Amino acid sequence: MTGSISLHNKKTVVGFSTTTGIILYGGFGAAGVVVGYFLPQIAAWALKLPWVPFEGPLKLVNYFSGIWVNLLLALLGLIVGLVVAAVAVKELLVVTITDEEVQLDKDGHKQTIVRKEIDTVFLDGKQLVILGKSGHELARDKIDESPSTVMDAFKSYDYSWSTEGDPFKHEYKRWVLDTPDLSTTANALMKAREIALKKKDAKDGKELRNELIKLGYIVREEETRQYWRKVRY
Repeated sequence: MTGSISLHNKKTVVGFSTTTGIILYGGFGAAGVVVGYFLPQIAAWALKLPWVPFEGPLKLVNYFSGIWVNLLLALLGLIVGLVVAAVAVKELLVVTITDEEVQLDKDGHKQTIVRKEIDTVFLDGKQLVILGKSGHELARDKIDESPSTVMDAFKSYDYSWSTEGDPFKHEYKRWVLDTPDLSTTANALMKAREIALKKKDAKDGKELRNELIKLGYIVREEETRQYWRKVRY
């Protein structure tokens, strides 16, 4: 998304703006209105196909007709569209940057990292990563923003930004089952996380990553393949 950076009273917010809100709420809302209004016509067309799922509900929609039915369905479509937009906004990562700290807000959860704890910031694909002084990860999460916008926001406050990506990328090793360099607990967590990645369960994957961090291991993935490194305290 573009235009999601705003500067007010020495703070920069990246990830959400009035423009982003207009695009999401306006786009999903308008789409809901159009689909709702023309739903009877869509149902009538679909019922002419040789085979169509949800034939019963489509017949019910097609049974009713008239301008008031179309307007009611348009209103319901608008409500559904706005709900979908609200869910999309809630899942956006919003980053607030100041000279003293970085705040990450997503899905109602806030994390504040003071500047003195931060060593390096970089992007790993679409994920924003903040490293601490010992090389451990303070934060890692997907950000729906252009790389240049994110980079410019952090560099404007003179945070150390790695244009080459992860400074520890050469230390990562590919994880395989029962890796001898990992503890039994760490291997079990990696196996559970592999299952979560295959199921595309982002929440479980993040929780398992945090458990591995507590054990002193940093993990990253490429699709379902996992790579790990030991934190050097």
